[in-house]
Amino acid sequence: MGWLALVVWAAGDSTRCFWIGAGLLYGGTYALPIAAWYDWRTARGWRFFDDGLEWKQMDKLGHAWTTYHLAYLLKDWGLRCGYEAGRARMMGAVLAWAYQATVEAVDGFFPKWGASLWDLAANTAGMGLFWVSEALESTPWQVGLRFSFHPTPYARQRPDLLGTGAAQILKDYNGQTYWLCVFHRRVPVGLALGHAAEGLLGGYGYENPAQIQAREARKWVLSVDPNWTFFLRRPWWSLRIFVAIKTPLPALVYARSQVRLVWLYF
Repeated sequence: MGWLALVVWAAGDSTRCFWIGAGLLYGGTYALPIAAWYDWRTARGWRFFDDGLEWKQMDKLGHAWTTYHLAYLLKDWGLRCGYEAGRARMMGAVLAWAYQATVEAVDGFFPKWGASLWDLAANTAGMGLFWVSEALESTPWQVGLRFSFHPTPYARQRPDLLGTGAAQILKDYNGQTYWLCVFHRRVPVGLALGHAAEGLLGGYGYENPAQIQAREARKWVLSVDPNWTFFLRRPWWSLRIFVAIKTPLPALVYARSQVRLVWLYF
C-alpha cells in the first residue's frame, strides 16, 4: 500500500515524478552499489590520488561516456515530466555530474583509491560534450559518444583485476573502445573515431614504469556508424540505447605504428 500511495502522490505533480525517478535512478545505480562495494571499516582521512597516467586514460573516457549519456537520460526524463527544454537540460547536466562526483567523494576516504581530479575532469568533459551536442540541435550537425566491447585474453591473465564473464565489459579496459561520432542530419551514416588500448594489466606503483610502457599501447580506430535519428522517426528518449552503443562495422585500426583493416570491429 505504501508504494501505491507513493505512485498516486507522484502522479499528482509531474515535477514530483521527475525527482522520484531521479532519486530511484541514483539509489539503484550509485547509492546501493556504493554501500555494498566499499569496505567501510577501512575508510580513512580523505585524500586526492593522481591516476592520470594509468590505463591509457580508458577509465577517464568511461567517466565521460557515462556522464554524457546520464545527462541525456535525465534531460529526457525531465521533458517527459513536463519541464521546459532549458530547465530539463540544466537539471540533466548538473545531476549527471553530481551523481558521478559522489563516487569520487567516497573514493577519497579509501587508501586503495583516493579521489581523482582526472576523473572529475573527465566527468566535466562528458557534461561539456552534452552541452555541445545540445547547442548543435539548431544546426545540421550532430555529435555523440558511443561504446563497444570485445573479450580479450588479458582478462584471463588478471581475472581479479579485469573481471570474469559479463564483468569484463566494465573492468577489462583492453576490450573497450570509446567513439566520438559526427553526423549530418540528412546523411544516414557518420564518421566514428575510436580510442582503445591493449596490454593494460595494471601494476602501477609497483612494476617498473619502463616495463609497463613497453607492454601498453594506444589504439586509434576509424569507422562509420548509422545515424539512427535518420532511420527511426521516434522520440529521442526511445533511441537512447542505439545512440550509446557503437554498431559493429568494418574499421581501420592504428596501433604500434601499424594499420590494419578489421572487417567487423566490436
